[in-house]
Amino acid sequence: MRIARAGDFWMEIPNVRYSFFDTPYIGHRLGRAVDVYFEDKALFPFEEGKLVEVKKIKTPRYISVEHDYLTLFKVGDFCLKVLHVKPELEVGERVTLGDEIGRLIYSGFFSPWSDKHAHFELRRCEDPYRARGGLVVFPKVMSLVPTAKGIEFEVVEKTSQYLWLKPLKRGKEGMTPFGNVEGGLPHYRYGAIFNGSEARLFGRVVKAEEILENRAGIFKANFGVLANGKMVKGVGVYCNEGRVKLIGGEFEVGDVVELVIV
Repeated sequence: MRIARAGDFWMEIPNVRYSFFDTPYIGHRLGRAVDVYFEDKALFPFEEGKLVEVKKIKTPRYISVEHDYLTLFKVGDFCLKVLHVKPELEVGERVTLGDEIGRLIYSGFFSPWSDKHAHFELRRCEDPYRARGGLVVFPKVMSLVPTAKGIEFEVVEKTSQYLWLKPLKRGKEGMTPFGNVEGGLPHYRYGAIFNGSEARLFGRVVKAEEILENRAGIFKANFGVLANGKMVKGVGVYCNEGRVKLIGGEFEVGDVVELVIV
């Protein structure tokens, strides 16, 4: 499915979770990158391209991984920068939409609660490496998943670092379970409203302080999240993902959790 446009190029991926703003990094905060949570292998998201460079790079160690890969593909007159993927191609190979380009890996750039994903940004080839400077990404705003109605959620999966919650009551569909709101709230300190300047979050109105070039409204996540009355790290909200990621809290599968912001 088509999820976003950068320049004249449409990005297409399978029916998987993806995110524009659920990350602390500046390229996303400025609306110039997307993360795609493929199952195992990353797939090429544009019509055609050619692998032109692979760099093994050292990372900060937010988790205990020392290296990542930065891969560049020539796409028209631009370059696609890919991170968090160990390439399985040789420099010079050509690829087309949907071709496997490598295996997802954990990266030292990740927070402990991060899942494997591919980071994509389209850039001018003379400036391919920096954290800033990618082309603006225009998300395609769609009705993808039912929204959460009310504040009650059921724990449906537990991992060592987070819980997945399913809304007990559901409303009309949006980009995320919170309508057109996405982000790591409040742990990444901001959130985004697709094509909007105001939204409701657990009954509270949040207002954008900045409208990006891609029409996303950015608001400060200057609140806390309570899960059954106890403060937690936050909630992760993604596009095309009907569940909510709860970071923190001592719950088990089957428990009902009430989420409020304060």
